[in-house]
This record gives sequence, C-alpha cells and structure tokens, in this order.
Amino acid sequence: MISCNAADFLYRLLPVKPWRGFLIRVHFDRCPHCQKQLAGAAEARTLFVQEADFRPGVALWQGIAGSLAEEDGATPEKPVLAAGSRIWRWAAAGIIVAFMVGYWAWKDNRPDGVPVAASASARFELEYVRVGGQPADAYVYQPQGSDMIIVWAGKAN
Repeated sequence: MISCNAADFLYRLLPVKPWRGFLIRVHFDRCPHCQKQLAGAAEARTLFVQEADFRPGVALWQGIAGSLAEEDGATPEKPVLAAGSRIWRWAAAGIIVAFMVGYWAWKDNRPDGVPVAASASARFELEYVRVGGQPADAYVYQPQGSDMIIVWAGKAN
C-alpha cells in the first residue's frame, strides 16, 4: 500500500475522474488514517440545503412569473466572457500564428542553411571519361553549401 502523502500527491497530480476513482478504491478506502479525515454523515448533511430550510413562498413564484413576462418581449443578452478566457484565446491564437509564420519562413530552407531550390540543381551525370583517347579516372567533387561541381580527370595508371 502506498503512503498517505504519495496517494495525496498522485490524487492532486492528475485531476481525471477514473484516476482519482482508482486511487480512492486502492488507498483511501483501506487506510484508517485517511478515513479519519473524511467527513462523517452528520457533518456532510450540514453542507446541503435541507428541505425544512427551504421555503419558497409567494415571493419566489412572483419573481419567476415576472422574469418570464420580461423575456417574452426582450432580446436575449449575449453571454459575457470572463477576462481569463479571453486571455487564453488570444494566447492560443498567438501561438498558432507564430507556428504558421515559422513554418512559412523556414519551409524552403534546409538545416545546413542552403535553400532547397539552390540544392536542387540540374542533374549531373558522368558516364565515361577519356583523356587523350584513353580511358581516364574521374573524380567528382561538390563543396558543401555550393552549386559548383568540380570534375577532375586523369590518365588511368
């Protein structure tokens, strides 16, 4: 069985209902120390509104009828967003725009700094080299980051 501190940490770490239900079944239901900290039935009942405490009366029904009469001729109000949700929307939009600009700016560049268009030069093919009418050895060299191709041919030994 895991310790109470570890169970509490894991409970707060991932606020997902199935995970929390699993922790409650594994630890909190079996640990006497954690069960002592739980609210009893009498204490839990005080947190809820009791039927005896709730007396709607005539004023409640008059208020409901008045609000229904007002809604018949009135246009519904637009819901007002909380300032926090606006900040998150702007932040998400900013991140998306930054990724799009970054992709657009770097999509044609290779990691070594040479644009893809520059590295996709015409195809170079060397089938057979002769020097002085005799077969020769050919060496092909292309400096890194350049479109230049150097072909060195020498007589075969």
